Amino acid sequence: MKLNKSKLLLFICICCLSNAVFAQKTWEKPLEKWSKEDALKVVTSSPWAQTYQSPEGSASAAARQIRREQRDTVNSGGGNPGSSSGYLGPSPVVIRLHSALPVRQAIIRGRQLVAGYNKMDDKQKAEFDGSSKGFLNCAICQNFYVVSLTQFPDSSSQSVEEGIFQRLTLKDLKGNVWLINDKGEKRELMQFTPPKGQGDSAFFFFARKDDKGNLLLTPDSKDFRFTFNNEFFTASNPYAAMVPRNFEFKVPKMMVSDKVEF
Repeated sequence: MKLNKSKLLLFICICCLSNAVFAQKTWEKPLEKWSKEDALKVVTSSPWAQTYQSPEGSASAAARQIRREQRDTVNSGGGNPGSSSGYLGPSPVVIRLHSALPVRQAIIRGRQLVAGYNKMDDKQKAEFDGSSKGFLNCAICQNFYVVSLTQFPDSSSQSVEEGIFQRLTLKDLKGNVWLINDKGEKRELMQFTPPKGQGDSAFFFFARKDDKGNLLLTPDSKDFRFTFNNEFFTASNPYAAMVPRNFEFKVPKMMVSDKVEF
């Protein structure tokens, strides 16, 4: 049966709108209603978070998975499943806009689920909420845009050797990383906290306002980039292969209650 083109277009529009509304529901509903999947999605793939793996790392992970499946097939009659060795390529990196409230809410919700928050009594919940209040409110986020980078093992790796940028300092990064909006306006890196070990995050701090009191991002902004200087990508930089030149975020998707949530 031939489908009318106008009806098909209407159907596609409705589906797109439904998906957008569904996506927003996660951070609009009460935190206690978030599922584990809700929280995980917000901190890995949302308007405030992206997961990146370099082409080299992706190819290596795919090749290891194929080898593992082949070995598992051979060993299906008994024996140990296949394993891989050698250089594994860069592991995935997750970038999060930490000063965006939904990101911190998702992290807190993850902690709640691990602690069995929904089964706690009122007193226990109050104690848990009290211990989480400082993290959730994030006093430094009032004056700074805060971005985190975290390196994670992929599905075929057991661990990572160290946290991303663990050996770098503010001096190494200053002048090599910025936030840049769609008008070309920049915010230079003001503070940097390196990870303390594997699985820990690197934190980047950028002033919200310039010398005239203007915010980098407003409801009229279209997008912005977390970007590295070309000179950052040198052969001597052990972290250069782990990240792209830019991480781009769409501001309209970050709007919550008419506010740019970052």
